Amino acid sequence: PQQLGRTRAPAAIIITTAALIVGVFTACGAGNSADSVTPTPTPTTTADTPTPPATLTPTSLPSLEPTTYSFLYSEFGPEEDVIWGIDPVDPADRITVATVPHKSGWGIKPALSPDGKKIAYNAMPSQAILPDTDAETRILDLDSGETIVVAEGVDLQTVPRWSPDGGLLFLRRNVGQNVTVILVDLSKLEDDEEPTDPIRTVLRQDVSDVLAYIPLGVDREEATLYFVQIQGGTESGSYLGRFAPATGEAVATATAVAEATATASAGTPTPTPTPPPTPPALVGDIVLLLSDQIARDYALSPDASRLAFLVPGLVDGQFLARTYVADIDSTQVSPLTSPPGLSAGDQLNPLWHPDGDKVSVGQLPGGLNPGRVAIVPLDGAEPTFLVPPEQGFDQPLSWSPDARFLAVRSFPGDSLGNPGTPRLVFISTSGRRQPAPEGPEIEVVGWVKKD
Repeated sequence: PQQLGRTRAPAAIIITTAALIVGVFTACGAGNSADSVTPTPTPTTTADTPTPPATLTPTSLPSLEPTTYSFLYSEFGPEEDVIWGIDPVDPADRITVATVPHKSGWGIKPALSPDGKKIAYNAMPSQAILPDTDAETRILDLDSGETIVVAEGVDLQTVPRWSPDGGLLFLRRNVGQNVTVILVDLSKLEDDEEPTDPIRTVLRQDVSDVLAYIPLGVDREEATLYFVQIQGGTESGSYLGRFAPATGEAVATATAVAEATATASAGTPTPTPTPPPTPPALVGDIVLLLSDQIARDYALSPDASRLAFLVPGLVDGQFLARTYVADIDSTQVSPLTSPPGLSAGDQLNPLWHPDGDKVSVGQLPGGLNPGRVAIVPLDGAEPTFLVPPEQGFDQPLSWSPDARFLAVRSFPGDSLGNPGTPRLVFISTSGRRQPAPEGPEIEVVGWVKKD
């Protein structure tokens, strides 16, 4: 799993983080002497006379910059998840977008379409048994409220990946000994005149060779799907790979070329019918070795030129997780610089800043200090830090497109072994923390423009 939240069991009820305790101080008064004469006598004070408390000046909070975006997230429920739309400036202002039924105890894995009009999600239907093989992928149209099933027998535990044009979905499917990634051509679902199978297998390997595929995202310019390949068998390691075509237009072009070639070949008589060839094993193009360990928490940069991820290992004698960045063009992999204020280990869920030149990293508490999110520029400039919780630590989840708010899971505990129950919080770059209403475990859907 790539998040601290559970995906294979009912979530716990979210509780609040530490309460802010404000002390009340009393002022010391002094009485006038008995023979003192003044035009306007003032009352004396004695040990039995209470002194009125001093007036406390409240600490002023920094102002919030408005944002034109709302955050969509799903909130776990035993029988159905609720998808909420929430304003990070005023988290109490939230609306129900949809309710999504699922098999008891299993939450959904959602993803917002590039145009913000649909949500694709993996869910366990009522008759499902195994999350690795029995989930289905549905698409919810936010305008009409209608939901359709676009694929069955998929792996619940991966997030659907949209192509940039919204025409394709990439999903993980496990079939027998094969680990696969499938492509769903959504345009074929809308073609009533010539119904064809919209599903194509684009990656396939035996589990003895590949333990898992993790689709990451699509490079629009190159029409390329990037994925992580976790090595199987006796070897270990994480590799970055790519597959093309990976947009609706590119798939349509490739299909037209293949059909034209097949038609031309059909015009040539064949003396003896030959059996169809055995489908080849599809492995994609492996770009580079990310780590000889099984890495996690992968994040593709907005321009698909770099990948940030966590690698577990020994740091100063402790088993910790450190952020690495892979440059896809140069095939260079290096640890993220650890400037003052960012520990070399104990790092959480690297996330790209919307400008694509900085990486946001969560970190665990150190000593008496809570864990705060660091924003580290890749050009060596000084990092910045977001305001931390009173206690505990923050796990970065998603930046608003205008970079004014970071949604985090805020944990009140002191370690990964004792995290406590998380809560959704929006941290503004101006220095405010905006907690969302309490509720069970959540999954990110995405950001949409406000009406």
